[in-house]
Amino acid sequence: MVKQSSHFKRAAVSIAAVAALGASGLVSAIGVDTLESKLYPNYVTDDMLLNADKDAQNWLHYGRDYQTTRYSPLSQINRENVKKLKPMWNLSFGILEGQDSQAVAVNGMIYVTTSFNKVIAVDAVSGKVQWKYERELPGDVFPKLCCDVVNRGVAVYKNKVYLATLDAHVVALDNATGKVVWDKKMGDYTYAETFTIMPMALRNKIIFGTAGAEYGVRGWIAAIDADTGAPVWKTYTIPGPGEPGNDTWPGESWKYGGGSAWITGAYDKETNALYWPVGNPGPDFDRHVRVGDNLFTNSNLTLDPDTGKIKSYFNYTPNDPYDYDGVNEMILVDVGGKKLWLHGSRNGHLYGIDRVNTVKAKAGQEHKCVWVTAMQRVNWTKPITPANNCKPIYNWPEKDVVYDKVTTDIAPSLDGGKEWHPMAYSHRTKMVYVPIYDFAMDLQAKKMEWKRGEWYLGAKVINFNAGAGLIKGFDAATGKLVWSKSQSYPATSGTLATAGGLVFYGDPEGYFNAVNDETGEHLWSFQTGSAIHGNPTSHTAPNGKQYVTIVYGAGGGGIWPIWFAEFYKKNQKGGGLMVFAVDD
Repeated sequence: MVKQSSHFKRAAVSIAAVAALGASGLVSAIGVDTLESKLYPNYVTDDMLLNADKDAQNWLHYGRDYQTTRYSPLSQINRENVKKLKPMWNLSFGILEGQDSQAVAVNGMIYVTTSFNKVIAVDAVSGKVQWKYERELPGDVFPKLCCDVVNRGVAVYKNKVYLATLDAHVVALDNATGKVVWDKKMGDYTYAETFTIMPMALRNKIIFGTAGAEYGVRGWIAAIDADTGAPVWKTYTIPGPGEPGNDTWPGESWKYGGGSAWITGAYDKETNALYWPVGNPGPDFDRHVRVGDNLFTNSNLTLDPDTGKIKSYFNYTPNDPYDYDGVNEMILVDVGGKKLWLHGSRNGHLYGIDRVNTVKAKAGQEHKCVWVTAMQRVNWTKPITPANNCKPIYNWPEKDVVYDKVTTDIAPSLDGGKEWHPMAYSHRTKMVYVPIYDFAMDLQAKKMEWKRGEWYLGAKVINFNAGAGLIKGFDAATGKLVWSKSQSYPATSGTLATAGGLVFYGDPEGYFNAVNDETGEHLWSFQTGSAIHGNPTSHTAPNGKQYVTIVYGAGGGGIWPIWFAEFYKKNQKGGGLMVFAVDD
């Protein structure tokens, strides 16, 4: 009751101030957000979120800005001094499971999530913990999790941070204290609707999507009111009867699940368009029970952020039998005289898609493909070209996934290509930097009965073959490869590009690396002590120093428990947040 009274008191002050300013005609000039920001620490306004691309100090979004560029305009750390980069402090999470998160920074405060849905607020300079939120998860949620107990981060907005949880809740926390402001159930985890996503805050809405495709869950994207948690809209990614695209699902196969939306989308403020990536169909590997393009799985959707209505789309891998989950992020760029989104797909290709121009297609308007390039070895399709809008021509029957035999050496594997780990775009070089998996798999399909909330892969055999990884730099206007840097293991970390001429990324051996953004030349590395599966970010603190952060900790889904089984016998697990700066 004391805290509630305090909130009412602050609200009353704010209302009184607004009224006073309104009488003098100053409201429109100053704005309510500015007033509120003086009442709450680390208050994040709509203007801050909309102009995050110009804010060098903070890291406010999944990709730093709504365009998801993962580009920092900071240059205090650069090619000349990066060898002096040292860890300033290290925060151990005390958890051995996988860590997929990243640091979010607001005015010298870092907010970071861990596995099992913990949230920690940390002083960016000292590393001193300010508060912790620890969620008690129901024991029966764990059998419903496809891909470890991970979380990818919190959204920051106004005086709150927002967490999407494994048991399908969205929780609003006071950003100064970590106390729960509200806690809303948004899905049913008993049917495997689970959340690992970092939500998006947009114009008083919190937007997020569900996981669960592997358990026969029909995917969706939803928006709720940021102040109350009340539902605003919900859009299913697989169309039901009477909806555009339903005819791409035979019979009742649209009910069988798929189309998860567990990676944060992008937003174009100029056109008020929301872009959101959508994952694989269900079952993952048995295409025979869902003959057709299976829209809108393995697609990117363009949505009206106010209503959730689907305006247009692009489908990368129709009738996917390989689990080439199309959920990877998209980066919005203006380059080469075109407005594109960039998408690195698990199907092994990097795409430049026209986000303005569309053509009439099976389920409405489909965006035009401007360029496409294979990121590594690809043999499941013949060469893909813009001539037929970058649609694949499958190498069937040779590489089809069938019931009566094992199909060998399908490249790439189900993890890509490029996994979920986000790539970065540099405004300085006009290049995109992609973390790549380069290995193949063997598959055999299996007939399974669909039951919502139960394991539904449609696979009898899944083998991963020997392979490696790469970090590659591509020209964003053309898709032309500029440089390539190989490594012994798949690239399991997101990338970060900076105005200092650097690209940062982690690797499974535990090294946090920096390379020259123009050439890929290795310039610096630091051994964190555990494999890296999280994403780097950068910000400044009140002391004026630039910091680079990395969340480390081996794990996550996909290949980790299988392909890295022997790796774990020799290498440490454990997770945490390590923060680096140049020590003057």
